[in-house]
Amino acid sequence: MKMVYKETDRITKEVIEEILQIEKEDGLTATNLLERAKDKESPLHKFFDWSDVKAGVKWRLHQARLLLNEIKVIVNEIEMPGIESVIVKTNTLSEEEAERVYKPINEILSNEDLRVQVIRTALTHIEYWKNQYSIYGELKPIVTSIEKTKKSLEKKWQKKKQ
Repeated sequence: MKMVYKETDRITKEVIEEILQIEKEDGLTATNLLERAKDKESPLHKFFDWSDVKAGVKWRLHQARLLLNEIKVIVNEIEMPGIESVIVKTNTLSEEEAERVYKPINEILSNEDLRVQVIRTALTHIEYWKNQYSIYGELKPIVTSIEKTKKSLEKKWQKKKQ
């Protein structure tokens, strides 16, 4: 199987080569990648926030999100997330100013707009998973089911728009 690494504006040939060099020399771990990125001359350096103050705030925000994700509810004996993140748009906010907030699952389930938003987000995550794992033939039935479900939902949502 011929494999070519895809270059983008951010992931340049130099970045790919640096990562592959780390894999070859030290083993590719997050720790080894970060260690190499500390060098200001490394093409990886620009991917990290080197200000401890800014990085500290970002880390605590990440921890807050993790805490919110730990809240669960049990519905019909099935455990599920108790809170989901959604984007809330109001008449006073423009599209760019819309804010990502967390809402209780019962509120999302009872609000069609929020419900569709969460399902669309889920489909985006599933599409990512599908693209990552569709190369494995053993997972073909799941990939086929994802594609079928996505088409069905898009068709349903198109009808509602009309």
